[in-house]
Amino acid sequence: MATQVPSQQDLLEIFKTEVQNKRPDLTDFEDGSINDSIAGATSVMGQEIVKLIIEKFNKTFIETAQGIEFTGSTDDLQLLATDHFGSTFSRPQGSPAVGTVTFSRPTTGAGNVTIAAGTIVKTAKDADGVERRFTVDSEVTLIGLTINASVTADTNGPEWNVGASTVTVIESTLTDATVTVDNTLAFTGGEGPLDDADYREFIRNKVEEIRGATKAAVESAASNVPGVVTATLIEDILSVREVNPADGVPVTPVDIFQIVRTRLFIADVNGTASQALLDDVAEAIFDVKACGVVKQVLAATAISVDWDASVTLNPAGPNFASLSTSLQPIIDSMSQYIRDLPIGTGFDRGLARQAILDIWGPTAGGGSDDLTDFTTNIPTGNIAATVTDKLVPGTVSAS
Repeated sequence: MATQVPSQQDLLEIFKTEVQNKRPDLTDFEDGSINDSIAGATSVMGQEIVKLIIEKFNKTFIETAQGIEFTGSTDDLQLLATDHFGSTFSRPQGSPAVGTVTFSRPTTGAGNVTIAAGTIVKTAKDADGVERRFTVDSEVTLIGLTINASVTADTNGPEWNVGASTVTVIESTLTDATVTVDNTLAFTGGEGPLDDADYREFIRNKVEEIRGATKAAVESAASNVPGVVTATLIEDILSVREVNPADGVPVTPVDIFQIVRTRLFIADVNGTASQALLDDVAEAIFDVKACGVVKQVLAATAISVDWDASVTLNPAGPNFASLSTSLQPIIDSMSQYIRDLPIGTGFDRGLARQAILDIWGPTAGGGSDDLTDFTTNIPTGNIAATVTDKLVPGTVSAS
């Protein structure tokens, strides 16, 4: 069975061969001849038919169907997913970033300050005059010197996943002008409409989720919640004894038995999770009846990892000129490698080196051929992680 798509030239040669096999006397295929014209028109028509068949065939597979960013008009990938699995498989249209801010003041001289739901806080304007606005979710009252409040971006999109210590402006008027605002952690959860690659991953996770009764189903359901970077389910066997639920007194005679305890640890871009994100995940996994009926949802413990490396650029590499000026693209790859490490996975210097070389190293290994060597200076040894630790990038540098 042929697996290679014929080109127009292939179709032209097939036409000429077929004609000459049928009518050996028809030998004139010079440019401009009637045979050449008919062959050209036929090969063009054949190529258009082949393209149409391939286009229709591609629409029937998740891996090859395309969205509007490719087709320009019809979201074939979404049509395929919803036709097969229902409306819950529609392409997610984005979500707003969420986070926690701290309102502070130097003294309590102005008395209690009510910070109403809808109070606007924002980032300072950047060089382009752009600011990111957020609204306080629920009313809080500043009685002492500090109070925390949950806030939500006023627009969907990843641009609102602002970094720590960037939300520093209070737009709304408060009764105490000395009150300031700041955010200790970066905001998370802001997403735009998923592109085709991420949407395919969303579909795979949803398919795994609806299988039910598997560890992967729970983790997949959690992974599709906006703001979750990684999720890991841990099962423990506990030895317990029966107690009377009315008074908590152990039942006699003592009956020791074993039960399974399941804990789902999740992490956002900061390596941990807010209570709001924990609640969202708990709701998302509620109907996935796997690994026990009750599943605790807990935040992972963020472990900051500093990574410094020495690189050797390939003078013949395609990006030698730009990388000679700035190694930021390589540094970004290093940071992303740490972010992508699952919960409970430590930092292995050898694996980390190979991961960077797979991206930037020799073409024989699938890289871009921009690096001939990559050496980790810091950390000086491997970093272990407990089952609940999530490594996050600290100071990442290269020279």
